[in-house]
Amino acid sequence: MNITRRRWTTSLPRFRPLQPAAAASRRLHLTLLLEGLLLFVGIWAALTLRLPGEYGRLEVGQPSPISIWAPQEVVYLSEVLLAERQSQAENSPDNLVYAFDPAIPVQQRLALSALLDTITSVREDPSLQREQRLARLEQLPNATVQITASQADQILSLDAERWEQLRRQTLALYDRALERYDYALDERSLIQLRERWLNYWLATITTLSPTQRDLARFFTESFLRVNRTLDEAATAERRQRARESVPPQQVRVLAGETIVREGEIISPATIEKLQQTGAMPAPLSWAGIAGRGLLAALLAAGFMAYAVSFEPQIGRRPRMLLVMVVLIVTTLILARLVLPLAGTWPFFFPLATLAIVFAVVFNGRISLASAVLMSITIGVMEDNALAVTLFASCVVAVLATRNAERLRPFLLAGLGVAATVFSAALAFWLIAQPSLSTVGLVALLVPMALFAGMNGALSTILSIGVFNLVSRAAGQVTPLQLMELAHPSRPLLRKLIREAPGTYYHSVAVGNLAEAAAEAVGADALLLRVASYYHDIGKTIRPYFFTDNQMGRENVHNDLDPYTSAQIIIDHVREGIKMARSAGLPDQIVDFIATHHGTGLIKHFYQQAIQEQDSVREADFRYPGPRPQTREQAILMLADSVEATVRSKAQNGKLAPAHAQNGHNGTAAGAQALDDLVRSIIDARVREGELDDAPLTMRELAEIKQVFVNSLQSIYHPRVDYAPAVVR
Repeated sequence: MNITRRRWTTSLPRFRPLQPAAAASRRLHLTLLLEGLLLFVGIWAALTLRLPGEYGRLEVGQPSPISIWAPQEVVYLSEVLLAERQSQAENSPDNLVYAFDPAIPVQQRLALSALLDTITSVREDPSLQREQRLARLEQLPNATVQITASQADQILSLDAERWEQLRRQTLALYDRALERYDYALDERSLIQLRERWLNYWLATITTLSPTQRDLARFFTESFLRVNRTLDEAATAERRQRARESVPPQQVRVLAGETIVREGEIISPATIEKLQQTGAMPAPLSWAGIAGRGLLAALLAAGFMAYAVSFEPQIGRRPRMLLVMVVLIVTTLILARLVLPLAGTWPFFFPLATLAIVFAVVFNGRISLASAVLMSITIGVMEDNALAVTLFASCVVAVLATRNAERLRPFLLAGLGVAATVFSAALAFWLIAQPSLSTVGLVALLVPMALFAGMNGALSTILSIGVFNLVSRAAGQVTPLQLMELAHPSRPLLRKLIREAPGTYYHSVAVGNLAEAAAEAVGADALLLRVASYYHDIGKTIRPYFFTDNQMGRENVHNDLDPYTSAQIIIDHVREGIKMARSAGLPDQIVDFIATHHGTGLIKHFYQQAIQEQDSVREADFRYPGPRPQTREQAILMLADSVEATVRSKAQNGKLAPAHAQNGHNGTAAGAQALDDLVRSIIDARVREGELDDAPLTMRELAEIKQVFVNSLQSIYHPRVDYAPAVVR
């Protein structure tokens, strides 16, 4: 190793290669999951949070957890008291009409006696075996009773004397039951007989065994039937007349009157008073909490899925998403705390502030998605009309500030929010009115305009005050910050202009190409231009080791071995990252510096190394990466490669005009047409896989290629060979 190589090798700083996105995918997924859980918990908390005076569930028959007073005087007709009076009149015993059938007990007595006689005949039939008697008893054709196998076995196990005793006692028990209620059995008396009297009477007959008692009870219960029934039609008619005779019950509640005191038992009349006076606290049951949790989970999952699937630049940056989640949750908690205190004028709440901040710091799409999320949540918390009004104000705010590069869009957004809130609030008021009253409308317009103007003013003032803080917390650069970073007076740009002027003009040219390509495919043109200015800032450490700045100088790399030269070239990426972070540049700009060469191979020095050494590690000649992750990063890589290559070809006479080929018309042999050259550069990046992680389509690549060609043709077009001026 020669002295020069040792000097440059020892002076090189050692950096760890930047971590590829694929290597951090598991950690990214875990982070996104935790952020989604945070959003879920925050929405759930906002939906279930109860303020003082709102907590506690009022249940009839339970003590009240709070004391409540009537906020206004109310006179109403009480449906609860009316229902109580009607129920008392309806349930009076005088309204009951019964129908009596004296033949039923006699018929049932005869049927019971016939069944017992039949059983006696089966028991005494000498032609039947025991199994046949059991089968015959189980199959007795009686619609009233069905003897089970165990009961048939018990019947046959009794001797003749005990069976006869059982038969007599059963009939006597049946007669005693009818006499107890004067041969008029209704449902209530039948229940009392079965549950009380039969057990008592059987217990007093000590001559019966337990088996005999069970059988006597079984036979008696089976034949007891109701013969005194309620005449439904006549009773209903009497009850209806009794209900209709009850007059309306009027209740008057004075303003400030105590409706219920803490610890007092809640009655239905109390609940009605609370509802009629508007003092009823919003109940929240476990089912309600669970339902709000399910809704919060759906909203959080939907928002996170949208952010990850349709906003990849946000989904890949957990820091940005975390800031958004925290702001959304904070806003919803504030809404839950403030809106109940606003009474009938909740429209002043400046929800559009967050929409403006998200539109300026991130983009309009994610801002609208956040507005949908927060509006739905506020609709569940408070009122659907309020949710629609605030969402409309957010839409107007996003449209006004989607491309904010000055303070004027903020002011326009505030005016738009005020006008939208006023119009929406007026519309919902008109919808709720059965008839239009001019006096009521005039009295409403002044406070409505006042609160709508307050919403617009707060939205503008708060968004101007916090958007810069939000952008710094999220590590996101805003258009206003980009405009500041693009000014040549910035320290890094001044250093680039003074110490590496060739690189500066190369960066400006790359910015022109990248901006034009971004506009063609709908990417962030301003971000690309500013990133182009800073992407090669690392070359200011050793400017003369890059051909941009060697103007008239001998190539320093002629005295270095390929490995050292490659490390110096690669080092401008690492040095650029270090300088950008030291200068406090936004992370987006730093990412452009890290990805503008991707993991590309420095082919010139790699081929030299292969020719000079037997064993060469390809990794020593590759940039650390990572590869471009966004469309903007991919466009910058292509613009950088195309501008540098085309300029080099043009300076060495190897760029052919569109009409010339291979040395004709004064073009050097081996010259390449601009269109073919640009296509070959882009195709090479695609083949090498450098664009695999960037969401660029083949159609967009074709558009980018055409924009590059058109822009470069205006620079490297053939010029007229003017004749030298003749001096006279």
